[in-house]
Amino acid sequence: MKLLAVLAATAALFFTADPATAAPTNGERAADPIPNKYIVTLKPGADATAFTRALKAEVAAENARESGSGSAVTSAVDREFAIGANFVGYAGTFTPSLAQRLAAHAKVAAVEPDAPVYAAETESETYANPPSWGLARISQRAALNLTAPALYYVPGTNLAGEGVSVYIADTGINTDTPHSDFQGRAWLGFKADPAWSDNDGNGHGTHVASTIGGHIFGASKRVNLIAVKVLGDDGSGTNAGVIAGINYVAAQAKAAGQTVILNLSLGGGKSLAVNAAIEALYKAGGLPVVAAGNSGADACRFSPASAPSAITVAASTKSDTLASYSNYGAGCVDIIAPGSAITGAWNDGGNKTISGTSMASPHVAAGAALFLAEDFSLTPAQITAKLLAAATTGKIANAEAKGNTPNKLLYVGEEAFPQWPKA
Repeated sequence: MKLLAVLAATAALFFTADPATAAPTNGERAADPIPNKYIVTLKPGADATAFTRALKAEVAAENARESGSGSAVTSAVDREFAIGANFVGYAGTFTPSLAQRLAAHAKVAAVEPDAPVYAAETESETYANPPSWGLARISQRAALNLTAPALYYVPGTNLAGEGVSVYIADTGINTDTPHSDFQGRAWLGFKADPAWSDNDGNGHGTHVASTIGGHIFGASKRVNLIAVKVLGDDGSGTNAGVIAGINYVAAQAKAAGQTVILNLSLGGGKSLAVNAAIEALYKAGGLPVVAAGNSGADACRFSPASAPSAITVAASTKSDTLASYSNYGAGCVDIIAPGSAITGAWNDGGNKTISGTSMASPHVAAGAALFLAEDFSLTPAQITAKLLAAATTGKIANAEAKGNTPNKLLYVGEEAFPQWPKA
């Protein structure tokens, strides 16, 4: 959790997007606004039922006014959000004039243009000898011996995350032709676009899921893996789709009556709406674990990496350095995990080795699942505290030089779970 004060909402309304200005790297691109698409959030205490009724009436009136003007924009409320008691909002297609009127409404906290988000992956290469080195690194304090075979510790052969649900906001999971790594523990829970297939046509989400809970590649080998498909087969989506996925997970946390974990190996330009949705999920009993991003820049310039309650994860290399592509910084990064050349399951039934903070984040989500399986009463704040307290400190050579990034490397080895047997 960021050691930053969360600024209270003021009467000032946010209307323009805050896209990143740095040149993005592969999986992380500039957040150019989507024309005529907006996200509206209400102020705390606003009567959502009354506002929804008024909004739909105003949309109808706007369309009637525009019908004779030759306008190509047909206004519509596309999505409604209610994340716990802390986030109520809408995503829609609105004319610029309607968006401006909404921004001036006394019950509206913010209106911002919707913008793209992307999977946070970089280069890829196929290897034939799993599992990944990342499993070995997070299970020992010392640096890896790069000239000898790596060993890794599997905590809790009878637990290993059993009974925990990890939701994966991504491109989906390969479930049409189930990958053997998942052993029937993976399924689709939600997709942001009904036109998308139920399967993972990209591979990114399948890889992320296998790092979390695959039988071979995973660090928490008995968790349930639920796909929250917010990115299409091209690896892209929208902020509105991501918020819809968060909305779904918050409802699942409420139904479960216990903490659930959401991994988001994705990102885009900074979005107040996405960050607010993350905060609402956290308060509703969901633990968000997010990729720091791959722009080699301050993570505070991106969302959801800049959300204060998210566990934001930077990527390390096999030689214990912060990856050159990884976003960084003391303000928003919480922990570091293996992210370069990580081998995991792929959507063709085989495996693939890819790099990115997308690969670092699922290691931490798996660690969170291990702690939660040990005690199902743990809150998101308690799990976060346990992960940070267990981390190996001072091992990433250039962490401090990169924006004073916290030099905390994920650790889920024997010292963290001394009561669990070795596998």
